[in-house]
Amino acid sequence: MKFKYIFFDFDGTIADTEIINFKIFEQLADKYNLKRISYDELIHIKKMSARQLIDYLHVKKRKLPFILRRGKKLLNQNIRNVELCKDNFIDIATILKSKGVKLAIITSNSRRNVNSFLQKHKFDCFDFIISSSLFGKEHKIRKIIKRERLNLDEVLYVGDEIRDIAAAKSSNIKIATVAWGYNTVESLLDHEPDYLLNDPEELIDICV
Repeated sequence: MKFKYIFFDFDGTIADTEIINFKIFEQLADKYNLKRISYDELIHIKKMSARQLIDYLHVKKRKLPFILRRGKKLLNQNIRNVELCKDNFIDIATILKSKGVKLAIITSNSRRNVNSFLQKHKFDCFDFIISSSLFGKEHKIRKIIKRERLNLDEVLYVGDEIRDIAAAKSSNIKIATVAWGYNTVESLLDHEPDYLLNDPEELIDICV
């Protein structure tokens, strides 16, 4: 077995939250004096890293925790309307579990939102769920690796953003980036992930 543990991002990797998060942003823009954007503008925005996006939207760093907290609460009101990014995700996760691979979620979303989503979809394959700060995933990854006494070469992170690649590389583990998430494939490849996934099914060959 190539990888014994897979850490998944949530938004844009498992859960298709792009449209609902855009609508939530529209609600938050006026309240926090953020730059308004059009849906067509997302094509440009999806090439940006999270830090570049924060600057582009004129987000004041002192307000960022409040904006994120409010956004998560608004998302919780609609989380049961969010669908899977890929219809076969549950089937693939079930196969991986049957092969002895341990699965976890490390996300900057809230555990409440993740649990509500998983319950709605009857998706119960994960060994644990960890919530991190927006730029704190690498700290959570390192903590889990130390706690579980994992070998670095047995761990794979799966995410859809540039910051996921950065977190994995900083933690010295492999990163598989997905082609269906927030950042564009072109921008992701510029940061040299170890794998590019066009379908969750490819995880079986990579991990087993």
